[in-house]
Amino acid sequence: MNFHRNHWLLLGTIFFGFIFLAIIIAIGPAYWVQAKVEVQPTPNPLTALQQRGLDVYIAEGCVACHTQQVRPIPMDKVWGRPSAPSDYANLGPMDVWRPYAPAVLGSERVGPDLSDVGSRQPSKTWQYMHLYNPRSVVKASIMPAFPWLFKVTDHPADDASVVPVPPPYAPKNGKVVPNERGKALVAYLLSLHQEAESTQSQREPAAKGSISQAPQSTPAANGDTLYSDNCASCHQANGEGLPGVFPPLAGDPVVIAQDPSEHIETVLNGAHGRNINGKTYGSPMPPFGSRFSDQQIAAIINHERSSWGNNAPIVTADDVAGQRAGGQKKAAEKKAKQSQPQAQKKMPVANGATLYSNNCASCHQANGEGLPGAFPALAGDAIVTADDPGEHIDTVLNGAHGRTINGKTYAAPMPPFGSRFSDDEIAAIVNHERSSWGNNAPSVTAAEVAKQRAGGK
Repeated sequence: MNFHRNHWLLLGTIFFGFIFLAIIIAIGPAYWVQAKVEVQPTPNPLTALQQRGLDVYIAEGCVACHTQQVRPIPMDKVWGRPSAPSDYANLGPMDVWRPYAPAVLGSERVGPDLSDVGSRQPSKTWQYMHLYNPRSVVKASIMPAFPWLFKVTDHPADDASVVPVPPPYAPKNGKVVPNERGKALVAYLLSLHQEAESTQSQREPAAKGSISQAPQSTPAANGDTLYSDNCASCHQANGEGLPGVFPPLAGDPVVIAQDPSEHIETVLNGAHGRNINGKTYGSPMPPFGSRFSDQQIAAIINHERSSWGNNAPIVTADDVAGQRAGGQKKAAEKKAKQSQPQAQKKMPVANGATLYSNNCASCHQANGEGLPGAFPALAGDAIVTADDPGEHIDTVLNGAHGRTINGKTYAAPMPPFGSRFSDDEIAAIVNHERSSWGNNAPSVTAAEVAKQRAGGK
């Protein structure tokens, strides 16, 4: 009898032990996610190319060294907010041969978490360089190279993405271009974005309901760590960048300027197509304003302003907060101004020429001839010279991607300028393009731009 009693007692202990473990391992964390992590918008489904990239990601064993799950612990904050269930929804596309698309969470973090790598490192050029030979961008990387995702050719196609591999890592002859599997993998990596946090409570260490924190000093070590985790892969640990690909910060005029405004603005809002010391850099630098607090932005900037021989005045979190708030106010004022009817007037050609030079010439070139296979020509372009300016205005307002022009498809995205410029400024740019390089198309007015802007909303 005692045997049977002890037998049932043992079974009961095991049963309730499993219940306790389930609460600790599964139910508890699930409750934490539901209670603490606000549900984010469902991500867009993967495109067919990105889905092929996911297949390559799995086949090449990337999941063995990289996670796609950010834990709610301090050491994971560098990779983004804590992951939520909606981050893994709508991974598609699905079909009868693939009833599901796997969520590759991973269990080892030999390399960094990739949940938000498309935001942290949006440069296609960097991604290709990193895959071809990781040491070309991160000297201490232990990641294996994947040269079989590329081909070396003496005559790349006009629209090929030629990878600017630094000489120590480049092949002796020919140019490096990604093959179809390489393109798909990079498309997948660039699709990995965490949706923006919808509440201030998720931002650390900002106070809830405020834009910024009170000014306070940030230890240099914090700035060093933030730079190492978020900036060094492009600008390098020694601040020297990669020649012709990513600009140096050591001795850079913006970084060492007495007035830190442009430096703060660049870290907050990112940059693209900047001309630095006569060299135009096409790879986009992502904005960090939505990812880091004012104190963290100040720490990064102060590290850059005091390292590699730089010796510029430091900034405070209060400086960053002021510029962040000023930028938000300016954007709100511009939006309000754009929503009001504007008098019809033609902008001076000189203004349009200046706006074009500062914002468009790095791709389409000063002579309007573009770069063959990379950026389309505007001289003689059918849209630019059309009597009806509707498509021209729409393109400048809202950008373009994957357009086929004269039989050539241009993959490089053109950014939208509608949120950056007023109707007068958009009209000035459009009129400059419609009246330069032999073009002679009817001019447009700010009222036409305003009408098309309102029609597109």
